[in-house]
Amino acid sequence: MRRLLPSALLALALGAPAVSAAAQSPDTVPLAPAERDRIVARAAELVQRHYVLPAPADAIAARLRARLRDGAYAGIDDADALRAQLEQDLQSVNQDKHLLVAFSREPLPKPVDAQAAAAAQAHLARQYVRFNHCFYKAERMAGNVGYIDLRCFDQPEALAATAAATFEFLAHTDALIVDLRQNGGGWPAGVAQVSSHLLEGKVHLNDVLHREGHRVESYWTRAKLRGPRYLDRPVYVLTSSQTFSGGEEFAYNLQALKRARIVGERTKGGAHPSSNHRLNDRFEITIPFARSINPITRTNWEGTGVVPDLPANADEALGVAHLAALRGLVGKDSDPTTAYEVSEAIKAAETSTAGARK
Repeated sequence: MRRLLPSALLALALGAPAVSAAAQSPDTVPLAPAERDRIVARAAELVQRHYVLPAPADAIAARLRARLRDGAYAGIDDADALRAQLEQDLQSVNQDKHLLVAFSREPLPKPVDAQAAAAAQAHLARQYVRFNHCFYKAERMAGNVGYIDLRCFDQPEALAATAAATFEFLAHTDALIVDLRQNGGGWPAGVAQVSSHLLEGKVHLNDVLHREGHRVESYWTRAKLRGPRYLDRPVYVLTSSQTFSGGEEFAYNLQALKRARIVGERTKGGAHPSSNHRLNDRFEITIPFARSINPITRTNWEGTGVVPDLPANADEALGVAHLAALRGLVGKDSDPTTAYEVSEAIKAAETSTAGARK
């Protein structure tokens, strides 16, 4: 189970915008009216059958069928335009941003082709390795504040060693900033794996309730962990309006546990794990099939996003968090060298923050 298409996750890990296959080329692809109508009808059928909330599922399906019946798609004769309109209509009922439509210019691999599916998974795993399992950057900032730029969440067994090395590198810092401003989500178990470094022992983070069978998956931090835990020191999490899905879960969980202060912008608001379904040999739809339930708040961030504790524009959030972290360190260590470093770092951060706001 994952919260965003792998291609989109990898685009975000590179710092590039996630785009549909249709948006990658200016060339249009003609679409026959009969095939267009079949795609819309199939989307309505799949949403009604699989979407996490039955009442909205019926409403979304009804809207698609009504628009199809009323001729709303009649003027659409190319694949790119259909993809965009269908996605807009899917999201129009309850604004679920996990309801997505993708179009591929090349025929999609046949679902029954296990060898092709395994090759695709192997390629994806290699790409995650190349992108350092979503850990884009780690550094020690002025005043002994640690910083991690985390762009997505790989599977736990894949990212564990990199996470351990990152937290080992920053183990002696006095405060930590985790930057999720370009984090588009990933695997819930990966969220739990990284969160384990910030919490003591086994902590209940999140439950995922599936529509089918009312099955519940629970996610906890690990009682035993490779690498150090970062405890008893302040943590700041940076967010933007583009922080999505698993990135939002990471921030939401830590905020609910009062383990971190969230700095930046309200996040995008997608809390429903999703899976892909084929509409034809070139179109795919992503449909949420479950919903998150936080054990503390008993709800989630769907539609609302994560509300920051310290609001700031995304491009200013790092400076704001760094300054807050430094001010929080004043007086914590009586060593003159440490006190001087923190004082000088505060002066520099204040100057930088003031300059950014001019």
